[in-house]
Amino acid sequence: MTSPPYWGLRDYRVDSQLGLERTPEEYVANLVAVFAEVRRVLRDDGTLWLNLGDSYAGSWGAQGHRDSPATVSRGQIRNHPKRASHTGTIREAGLKPKDLVGIPWLVAFALRADGWYLRSDVIWAKPNPMPESVGDRPTKAHEYLFLLSKRPRYFYDAEAIRENAIHEGRIVKATGAASRNGQVGDAVNDRRLVKGFTERDTVVSGRNKRSVWEVATRPFPEAHFATFPPQLVEPCILAGSPPICCGECAAPWGRVVERELQDTEGWGAAKKNRHQGVGSPDAMTRNGTGRAGTSVVRTLGWQAACDHANEGGRAVVLDPFAGAGTTGLVAAQLGRDFIGVELNPEYADIARRRIRRWEANPTGSLTGDPEPIAGQLGLELQINERRESE
Repeated sequence: MTSPPYWGLRDYRVDSQLGLERTPEEYVANLVAVFAEVRRVLRDDGTLWLNLGDSYAGSWGAQGHRDSPATVSRGQIRNHPKRASHTGTIREAGLKPKDLVGIPWLVAFALRADGWYLRSDVIWAKPNPMPESVGDRPTKAHEYLFLLSKRPRYFYDAEAIRENAIHEGRIVKATGAASRNGQVGDAVNDRRLVKGFTERDTVVSGRNKRSVWEVATRPFPEAHFATFPPQLVEPCILAGSPPICCGECAAPWGRVVERELQDTEGWGAAKKNRHQGVGSPDAMTRNGTGRAGTSVVRTLGWQAACDHANEGGRAVVLDPFAGAGTTGLVAAQLGRDFIGVELNPEYADIARRRIRRWEANPTGSLTGDPEPIAGQLGLELQINERRESE
């Protein structure tokens, strides 16, 4: 789970930093090289969640031109090909001033060509976007989050990030036609989940996570640079890593679920018939309201995917661009181990302090961070602390 430096946005004042390449192609090539190493160390059933934002040719966006440690210096703005006055260099890269570069998709397609499976794009919709002084295009209020995998089959816990169904308990048709009480609603349930359901069923209590996530940006007072919000990181770690792993081979344990059609408002007989697939749609209605039973998904436990039956392992979350350590903080709160890589020693210190502070008070909350869930300090951080003490 990571968010690399965006192209042409900031100077982090560190040698070998990414993001200030002269062309998008050079930036994309560098990211492909980084993630080739990520793929090398990733488990075959692992996933990559990649957050990227876009930029415009000839514009430095809402970050300003101030000469501060958090922004690109005046000299770099003056010399960088994104600057509008360097139209020749921009055109050499196939761009015109004011063009949307399309960086996220350039990276996604390049990673796919390099061997990754591009499984999904997620729209991170920001209800509080950065204001922009533009009058000839909409204000940018979203970024991309890509789900990529190393193999065609991989660990993905859909139940861990299940959403609430907006029409729970209503009868719908497979075609999404009007329900029996005259209200129109889409067929938002997945009838394949409950054995015995026919073409006319009730909406389940929950639905598969959609691909548009509305998450507000949140300031972090210790950092001058942008940090992605913990609420964006949490579903990625929950879906992409198990809470239980084998202590010998690290194989993820799978969730065992039960799906049951529960009675709603005294629908006992109708529920039984309907669950067996022999009841008529009318048997599921009462007083013309169109209400019926609700399919409830319940977790019964976890099952080993190997023969060791050793549940002593912990999933490991890697962030190769750790920054202020948001991924590590959320990973620790969710009971996962964490390995973070960060070039800037100042930012690495912020991440260490942030996670140590939570470790010292795991029942409280950190300023600007979510309420902790469960877990302990990541293994890699513990190793680093021991080395420092030695």
